[in-house]
Amino acid sequence: MGNHFLTLSLLLVTVCVCVSFITTKLNPKEAIVSVSSDSEIPTEIHGVKILRQASNTKLAQLGVASWPKWEGAPSKFPWEFKKTETMFFMEGKVKVNVDGFDKEEETFEIGKGDVVVFPKDMKVVWEITEAVKKHYSLEE
Repeated sequence: MGNHFLTLSLLLVTVCVCVSFITTKLNPKEAIVSVSSDSEIPTEIHGVKILRQASNTKLAQLGVASWPKWEGAPSKFPWEFKKTETMFFMEGKVKVNVDGFDKEEETFEIGKGDVVVFPKDMKVVWEITEAVKKHYSLEE
């Protein structure tokens, strides 16, 4: 009986992990808000969700290592997100100015260690202040 209980327990854990993995692959935007600990509570600034200093557990849950990479040198440019984009910053810093929040004090910074979700159709001005290396995922 003990071996059957252990086998069933392991099977249940495996199924839960697989379901979690499949769910986050299908919709990483939603996965950022499924909190694995009290220290991983995302904040929201002007509609942008930010999880500061994401844990390795959260990054694995999101499948970040399989996402495409993008790099950018210091620069400043306008950008419109045509799809919801979830990104993880491996390096760098970016000052973000969301359209409609044009005062200097409404600008915010994202960077190394952060997982960030920008919603579809959002317009921003990005100012890369330190060269960026990031992984990203676009919602279909």
